[in-house]
Amino acid sequence: MTFGRKTAIVGVGYSAIHRDRGVDSRPLATTAAKNAIADAGLEFSDIDGIFEYPASDEIAIDMQRMLGIKNLRCFGDHAGSGPSGMAAAIAAEAAVASGQCDVALVFRSITREWGQQSGQVVFPPASGPLQFQMPYGVAGAIIPVMGMKKQRRFAEFGGREEDYGSIAVNARKWSALNERAVLRDPVTMDDYLASRFVSEPLRLLDCDYPITGACAVIITTAERAADLAQKPVLIDASALGTGGRPDWTFTDDFVFGGTRPCSDTLWERSSVTAADVDVAELYDGFTHITISWVEALGLCGIGEFGDWVDGGATIGPGGSLPMNTNGGQLAEGRMHGLSFLAEATLQLRGQCDVRQVDGARVAVVANAAGPQCGAMVLTS
Repeated sequence: MTFGRKTAIVGVGYSAIHRDRGVDSRPLATTAAKNAIADAGLEFSDIDGIFEYPASDEIAIDMQRMLGIKNLRCFGDHAGSGPSGMAAAIAAEAAVASGQCDVALVFRSITREWGQQSGQVVFPPASGPLQFQMPYGVAGAIIPVMGMKKQRRFAEFGGREEDYGSIAVNARKWSALNERAVLRDPVTMDDYLASRFVSEPLRLLDCDYPITGACAVIITTAERAADLAQKPVLIDASALGTGGRPDWTFTDDFVFGGTRPCSDTLWERSSVTAADVDVAELYDGFTHITISWVEALGLCGIGEFGDWVDGGATIGPGGSLPMNTNGGQLAEGRMHGLSFLAEATLQLRGQCDVRQVDGARVAVVANAAGPQCGAMVLTS
């Protein structure tokens, strides 16, 4: 169920994805946008809405200018809050559903330099909230926070290191089938357990991989989608969530954050249930967040991920619930969320070649964590 007009994703586009530094992100963003528009069988002039979550220099009106679009009826830049790439997609869906625009371009471009910002250490004056954070090395870097949150999950629910490792190992199994992925060599559970701690108990292979690249999707009405080039993928429901006391550090729920209220809202709005999901594309910036999404969405019970994942058999190729079938941010590269939506769309179209999930009809996509969570259910 969506509000107002029914909506659909009709175009998917990528630029090249690589690890180069010092790259002008504008050609990447325009390449992804042009490819998505062409994929949908549309013209630049058909676009009347542009939405993005900036990680580079270009914003919505820059994209308008680069594509030569005469006017936008609706546009939005969502920096600083929201579930990164999914924030722009959910805003675009709302704009199309409400009639603010008819055809929305959503893009996310990112450079390796931006993607590594979370590893930088900043030492500002220790005043305000920082006086409570800096003694723990939190200020200016997300990695220590994520290490402590993984530790909190261990403390509350137990489990084994191998539970987290199953996500990392399967990311490479999927990425080996994806020519876009930057990390395609396999890793074993022994490799995972031998990877160094970056903020104990958070390991290097728990963390996503910064890249340079861009991704784009096109959202329009279901009515218009029926006449376009690709098989329409319907947006069945979408939701956002923050949780109580929304903050990365000072919050009421260090394990789930906004994932559980976001998931509750999503299924309340959806015409399907968690039991109907054929493929899941879930945020894997850090593996413990992926586990939180699996449990929050009701794909398994709270605290039951270790048994459910069955050593990785459940989520890998041929598993009962394939997950992050492009390799996710751990292996395809840190596209910061929009690539999950693109991959889910391609899966429901049946266009993923050797990594195609047979009979995929329902997909769930979820992105980000803590106080800024977003999710969608797609159907074919």
